[in-house]
Parts: sequence; structure tokens; C-alpha cells
Amino acid sequence: MKHILKIGCLFITINVSCQVTQMVPLNTVEHSNGAYLKDLDNQLPYFVGTWEGTSNNFKYTFEFTLFLQQLRTFGNSRYYYKDELKAKFEVLDLSTNQILYTDLDTTTREDYKISEVHIWQDQEFFFYYMDKDHCFNTAKFKLIKNLNNLNEVTYKGFELTGFGGPLPCPEYDSQDDIPIFLPTTEFVLTKQ
Repeated sequence: MKHILKIGCLFITINVSCQVTQMVPLNTVEHSNGAYLKDLDNQLPYFVGTWEGTSNNFKYTFEFTLFLQQLRTFGNSRYYYKDELKAKFEVLDLSTNQILYTDLDTTTREDYKISEVHIWQDQEFFFYYMDKDHCFNTAKFKLIKNLNNLNEVTYKGFELTGFGGPLPCPEYDSQDDIPIFLPTTEFVLTKQ
């Protein structure tokens, strides 16, 4: 009986440690079920921390956090792991000194609204925004490294991408009616 229990424990240990089937670079599109899309080139830590900038008399503060080896599952038994860069932000109206929006107190990874989705040539980082609390309102933007000053990035390319999600959205007639506080114009963010 002791031997059967030891073999059972060994099986459980092996099963748990074998969930990752292969390790591949972060931007790999085609990969096996259970792959780990790892930041092998160490690109994501560049953003970790606080970045600030002003646009149209508003001060924007973004805080980026790196979450390693996060499980992503799909209904068809597919899954993979990925290193994720996520962000939260705050908007301060400089004319009234009032905070118009903040989610800087967010602590749970699932509650972050901004996620990195793609990196192009280690210089352009594409982000996706989704607000589950406001009809799954979604947008995208990118941050571009300033290769002459690595403490600066350019925010640009803001675009609303959709809303409604899996549920009806009776509280808003159109996406333009849904409050969103991300900047819509190009400006520079500086690392703090």
C-alpha cells in the first residue's frame, strides 16, 4: 500500500510539473498546447514602473506590472502560459486638480484593464484596453520607445475597437456614450 501511495504521489508531482509543453519566444503565434510564451529577450521589464505625461491639460499616470507565466485557457481544452505586461492608470485634470479617473488601487491581475498584446522590433509595444464594467468597451494604442532617451515613450494610435461583449448593453446607445479616460492624442510619457 505504501508503494502504491508513493507511485501515486510521484504521478501527481510529474503531472503538475509537466503542464508546460515547450518554451517559446513571447510573440510566437503558432505553438503547441501548453506552451509557455516567455519573455526570452527581456523586453517587458523596460516598462515596469510608473510613467507620466500631460496632454490637453490632463496629467496621465500609468503603472505597469509584469506577471510571469500566466495561464490562459480556452473552451476547447487549449491552454498556454504567457508572460504578461499589464497597466493601470490615473487621469488628473490640471485645471481643477481633480482626479477624473483612477484604477491605481487595483491589485488583482484580472482587474487590470490594459494588457500588452504584441511587440514589434523591440520598439513598438501594442496594448489592448477592455472595460468589463462599461459594456466591455475596448480600445487599442501603442507605446513607442524613444531610442535617444530610454526614459521616454510616445503614446499614439489610440482607437476604439468595439463594445457590447457577450451581454446586451442597454445603458449606452453607442460606443461614443461610454466613458473612457484613455488619452486620444499623441504625447510623451516619462519614466518616474
